[in-house]
Amino acid sequence: MNRERSIMTVRLAALAAGASLLAFGNPSYAQTGASEDVEGVEAITVTARKREERLQEAPISITALSSATLERAQVGTIAGISNFTPNLILNESAAISGNNAATTTFIRGIGQYDFTPTTEPAVGLYVDGVYVARSVGALLDVADVERVEVLRGPQGTLFGRNTIGGAVSITSLRPSDDAFEGYVDVRTGSFERFDAKAAVNIPIAEGLAVRASGSRRSREGYVRRVSDGVRNGNQDSWSGRIDMLAETEGGFRARLIVDGTRRRENMAANQLVAVYPNAGFVQVYNTQVAGAACTPNPGPVGNSLCYNSQWIPQKGERITYGTFPSQSDLDLWGVSLNLEQEIGKVTIKSISAYRDMKSISSRDGDHSPLRIFETVDDYDQWQFSQEFQVLGTSFDDRLKWIAGAYYFKEKGGDANMVYTSRIDFMSGGRIDNDSAALFGQATFDVTDKLSVTGGLRYTKDWKRFLPDQYVTNSGLTPFPVGSRLAPYVKYRSTYHDLNPTADVSYKFSRDIMTYFRFSEGFKSGGYAFRFFPPTTTVPDYQPEYAKVYELGFKSTMFDRRLQFNAAVFRTDYTNIQVSGIPTGRVGAITFNAGDARIHGGEVEISARPIPPLRFQFGAGYLDAGYRNVPTNLGAIDVNNDSRFAYAPTWSLTGNASYEIETGIGTITPQLDWSYRTKVYGNPANTPAAIQPGYHLVNGSIAWRDPSGVWQVTAGVTNLFDKRYFTTAYASPSVGYSEVLFGRPREWFLGVRRSF
Repeated sequence: MNRERSIMTVRLAALAAGASLLAFGNPSYAQTGASEDVEGVEAITVTARKREERLQEAPISITALSSATLERAQVGTIAGISNFTPNLILNESAAISGNNAATTTFIRGIGQYDFTPTTEPAVGLYVDGVYVARSVGALLDVADVERVEVLRGPQGTLFGRNTIGGAVSITSLRPSDDAFEGYVDVRTGSFERFDAKAAVNIPIAEGLAVRASGSRRSREGYVRRVSDGVRNGNQDSWSGRIDMLAETEGGFRARLIVDGTRRRENMAANQLVAVYPNAGFVQVYNTQVAGAACTPNPGPVGNSLCYNSQWIPQKGERITYGTFPSQSDLDLWGVSLNLEQEIGKVTIKSISAYRDMKSISSRDGDHSPLRIFETVDDYDQWQFSQEFQVLGTSFDDRLKWIAGAYYFKEKGGDANMVYTSRIDFMSGGRIDNDSAALFGQATFDVTDKLSVTGGLRYTKDWKRFLPDQYVTNSGLTPFPVGSRLAPYVKYRSTYHDLNPTADVSYKFSRDIMTYFRFSEGFKSGGYAFRFFPPTTTVPDYQPEYAKVYELGFKSTMFDRRLQFNAAVFRTDYTNIQVSGIPTGRVGAITFNAGDARIHGGEVEISARPIPPLRFQFGAGYLDAGYRNVPTNLGAIDVNNDSRFAYAPTWSLTGNASYEIETGIGTITPQLDWSYRTKVYGNPANTPAAIQPGYHLVNGSIAWRDPSGVWQVTAGVTNLFDKRYFTTAYASPSVGYSEVLFGRPREWFLGVRRSF
């Protein structure tokens, strides 16, 4: 173990030294609330500690992406930030789901693999301070945002529940009473692409303004169904937001936000990559349903009655042989009210929010015309949250403090229909959850250079689960129609935890600081969601915990031409929640699988050696493996030698742009690059779910007229047409493995008009 730590330390030191020599930069750019020197890098404002401060003063490993950054990099949804953030994986579809809008998010190797409503996320998603509880519906557009912050490590003290891996915080552009302004952006491209977004800021009176924005995304799918030509993985969405702000001279501020999204799409673009003939469902079909034609199992390749490798597309083919109805629909809306009152050096805040989501998605898991394993998820959820904060300063502003209370309520469920060759059944059930917390944190400036911070949060969760699972159609004698797969009984559990955080920071100067940070996080337990064959009791799983020790360094040097940030960390991760399929069963469930110690680090650098030229570079390193895994799990192979899913050893990002001034305007070419080493697509490290290391390159060139009113951008994504997958469902016990490949090379052309 000591040798492994030494190797990691040497690698990180070499990485930091090499990166500083390269003078590349971190992906944090100018934004509203940020200032930019004429010749230097940006001074960025973040709110990672619930108050505005410079990125370089926050003792946390953060990547901040501004609206300008997202525009230059052609990022349309939140999934796109993964290519610019070290040690972050954020995919646009969850394994197993078939849903185009269910994210899979991991930070520093900790995340959520399953999308069921009884499984909590490990990375919290926040939109204007409001927690978004479920991964279904979390694939949000990033139109008209001020910035996106990615906070690494547990954020339990200030952000609350289920941030054991970190948090992603989206801050939208605020209304302003300064001027009537806005923009319209339209673009076209490959696969009949048509994207449009627009925003308008309307001052009504002094201290009163409204901002409205909307977006439309339309694009054909990139995986074609042979049977009917339907293209899976398409985009067909509408979203909008109305943001109203009122401010008074007495320090009162009210902000009301209403947003909504509607998607009507085909299922996710999964493809079959492996078939396991000896698995139960495949064997039953080939020997009992198809019969003599496919005996001995799996039958001859070329006989369309048999389920075998003939349904796996040839390498490079973007097709599927599935015939099950293709659907991925989502209706989502929310409203939030933020109230603030300043009283001297104290600010009182209230954040009230309600969100409602409904989704129906299908999945043809076997990817054949045969009926081996197909599912439909009818998913719904609503949530209400209320947070109160009191912030202030004391002792001549040397003490900055915050205290608050939080309440969260949600109800929902997933009616999960499963269709097979011999039996159909309803899986899933209903959830009813509550959570309450009290928290506080304070930072004291011991001297002008030395600061110490301490914080504490107490959280209590109440969970209720009513499984509603029964046979709907059966050709198997032991399982008559109407028989229950699990008792129709409401299960209840309570979880609570106390999460501290502490850090010490030291400023060598205004532009150079170092810090040491300790934080704890927990993710509450829950219940298994899928049962077949039937069970007499519903298995549960216990909370997981993480303790993180982080040492960081932040600096701005050479007259603000170079910004260099780095962090190394160790995570003690215990009682890990892992999704797997127990021996002899069908559906994936969550169980506790021992402990882990994760070592790693990040380096992020931004450089502007001359005014027109910008470089950015980021690197993340992870050494994540299990230990103390129980030997009686009864699940697919997860042991002490298994590697973490979605935790590549190295994740690298970089981009460069150069502004060329001409007589007709400014021309700016930009190149974006990212690289990940091997990624395991499931905890069992199934060979069919292993993605080898790969590079991605995007390129664009933009022209902006001298007045800054018009802009035309052309570019290519996935320039070298790299074939790689983002999520995987590998199940030798069910009978197949499928993966979701990323989109192929695509061109685009966009026009933007500002006013």
